[in-house]
Amino acid sequence: MNEKKDFQENIIPVLNQNPGSFFPGKKRGGIRVLFVGNSITKHAPKPEVGWNRDCGMCASSLEKDYVHLMQAEILKSHPKAEFAILQVAGYEWEFFKMSPADRYELARQFAADIIIMFFGANVDKQYDTMENPPKTFRRAVEDLRNYLNPDNKAVVAISQGFYIRPVLDAEKKAVADQYGDIFINLEDIRNREDAHGGFNHPGDLGMQLIADRFMEAIRPALKKAEETT
Repeated sequence: MNEKKDFQENIIPVLNQNPGSFFPGKKRGGIRVLFVGNSITKHAPKPEVGWNRDCGMCASSLEKDYVHLMQAEILKSHPKAEFAILQVAGYEWEFFKMSPADRYELARQFAADIIIMFFGANVDKQYDTMENPPKTFRRAVEDLRNYLNPDNKAVVAISQGFYIRPVLDAEKKAVADQYGDIFINLEDIRNREDAHGGFNHPGDLGMQLIADRFMEAIRPALKKAEETT
């Protein structure tokens, strides 16, 4: 009998996922959307682990990762929309000792109108049972949120992770509740075996489902922006 695959195991190394952390797109002068994530959001080619694309892992092409699916959808109603990616795998791994100001000034300067925060997978699993961590993940999420949104004018959506990490999800929800942000539930998606692709990351179906869920969450903000421009 074949052993059932453990989809909750993060098998991708956290270090050197990308050359840098901030990736802005074309300047168009419209609403600005910032995607804050990890390898699911953007991972440069890394042949030594078998990954040869430059997009959200593990979409079959750039156009099919959740970021670019969302961009294509947003551009239909906001043709001048601007986008940027902030890849925070390093922050997940080192948040005990790292401040967002250490690396993410360019993302702060982007001055996003909508911020989508979708990360957590690279937090050491030992954290989930740690009694007195030197810094909580909740504080790390809050610090990053406030650094990227210093005037508290952006619409912020904070999502559950693709991996099932109840401790992290609860701390992210606490931040969302504290600031009145959108909290996105992915429970049904991440429990679907067909949503998983290579490297225990979402495949094309998973990416589409995530994009649809995130679009549903931010659509009111997009509609409001449309009405005021």
